[in-house]
Amino acid sequence: MRSNANGAEQQRRLISDVAAPADALTRLVAHGDQQFEAFFERVESVELLPKGAPNRVRLRKEQGLAVRKIENGRSRLAAADTISGPAFAACCDRVAGTARSIGTAPPRIRTGRWPALRLAEIEQAESRLTRAVNRRRVGFPMEITARRHRRQVQVIRSRVAAPPQFEEYFSLQVTTPWGVWGGLLPSLAAEDLDPVALCLVDRLRSRSLPPERPGRGVIVLGPNAAAVLLHEVVAHALEADTLALSGSPDQVVGLRLGGPELDVVDDPRSAPLACKRSSDDEGTAAISRWLLRRGRVRQPLADLAWAERYPSMIPGAGRRASRHRLPGPRTTHLELLPGAIPERELFAEAAGGLYIGEFERGNLDPFDGRCVLRAPCGRRIGATGPSDHTGPVEIRSRAVDLLAAVAAVGDRPLAGGAGWCAKDGALLPVWARCPSVRLEGLEVAD
Repeated sequence: MRSNANGAEQQRRLISDVAAPADALTRLVAHGDQQFEAFFERVESVELLPKGAPNRVRLRKEQGLAVRKIENGRSRLAAADTISGPAFAACCDRVAGTARSIGTAPPRIRTGRWPALRLAEIEQAESRLTRAVNRRRVGFPMEITARRHRRQVQVIRSRVAAPPQFEEYFSLQVTTPWGVWGGLLPSLAAEDLDPVALCLVDRLRSRSLPPERPGRGVIVLGPNAAAVLLHEVVAHALEADTLALSGSPDQVVGLRLGGPELDVVDDPRSAPLACKRSSDDEGTAAISRWLLRRGRVRQPLADLAWAERYPSMIPGAGRRASRHRLPGPRTTHLELLPGAIPERELFAEAAGGLYIGEFERGNLDPFDGRCVLRAPCGRRIGATGPSDHTGPVEIRSRAVDLLAAVAAVGDRPLAGGAGWCAKDGALLPVWARCPSVRLEGLEVAD
C-alpha cells in the first residue's frame, strides 16, 4: 500500500522513470574527470490582470531539458524546449561532440501530469488587499496584477537522481496614482497581504514629501529592508563568481565583514513551505550554510563547477534561471539570526533617527564593493517608535561599511520575500527571514 507522502512525491515527479536517462548518461563518461547531468524543467505562470482589462487571465506553460558536461571546472550545455527521448539524445550528442553518443535508440522518457490549474487564490487577491488597506482607514485607486509561479525540476547525474523539486509562489504588482509597488509573496493569504497594505499606505502618506536630506545618523531597518540589505551586501558579495572577479574566492574565509551581532545563514530547506528545496538545480543536497558567523565569513556560496576549482568550497548553492542557462552560485533563503534586543529598545535608542520599512531596489558593484539602496519613503523615529513620514531615501556606501554600521539586531524575525535577484539578467526568487536592525553612523546620500 502506498503512503500519502509517496503519493504526493509521485504527483510532483516530473520524470516518471529516471532509470532510462540515468543509464544513458553513464555511457557518456569517457574518463573519471568528466561529469554529466540531465536537467528537466517545467514552468507555469498564471497572470490575472486588473479589472477591466481584456483577456484578464494569461497562462504560460513550458517544459524542456538540458544536458551538461562538466570537465576541469568548465561546462558545456545543450538544451531543448521539449521533453522526449529524441531531444535528450540530441542534447547528449551536442555536449559529447559525437553522433549516437548514447547508442542508436533514444531512451523512452515519460512525464507526469501538470499540476491542476487553480484560479481562486489569485482571484481573491484584489479584494483581500483592498480590505487590508481599508482597515487602515484609507482608500485609493489600485490596479492589481497577481501572478502565481510554479516550477518543477528534476536532476539526474549518471546513476544518481536527486529528489524532484517543486516550487510555488506569488508576485504582485500594484499600480497607484503615485507609483508602482512590486514584490514576492509566499501566499496570497491575508497575513501575507497585510505588510503589502502597510507599504502602500506609507507611500500614500509620503507621496508629496521631498527626498530626505543628506546627513549622518541612526537608521533602523525593518525586516523587509534588512532582507534586501543582506541580499545585496552579504549574499551577492559571497557568491563564488562575484568573489572571483577580484581574487581567489576561497581566500575570504575568516575575513571579518561585520560585528559579532551578524550571524547570517543560507538554508534553502527553511524557505516558505511551498518553496523549500532539499536539493539545488544541480541535484546536490541543499545545506544550511553559514555565510557569516559572528561577523566573519564562514562559507561562500558555491556550485559544482566552483567547488571543483576550489576543494575547500562546498557545492549545493547552484541555481538556474532556466534550462538554457548554466547554473551559478546563488542564495535561496537568507536568515539573519535574531539578537537579544526587544523591538521597543531598538527604537528607544534611535530616537531622532530614520526608520526604513522597505527598499524598492538595491545594487552592488562587484568590482569596488559599493552598494546603493533606494527606499520610496521613510519615517522619523519618535519617543515611541516610527512617527512622521519622510520622502524618498537613498543610501550609498561600501558593503563593508554597511555591515560595520550594524550596531544592534532585534529579537523578532519575520519571514518574507527579499525580492527578485536579477544578477546577470536572470530573475530568481530570493526569500528571507530577518529581524529589524539598527545602523549607526551611516550617511544618507544626496
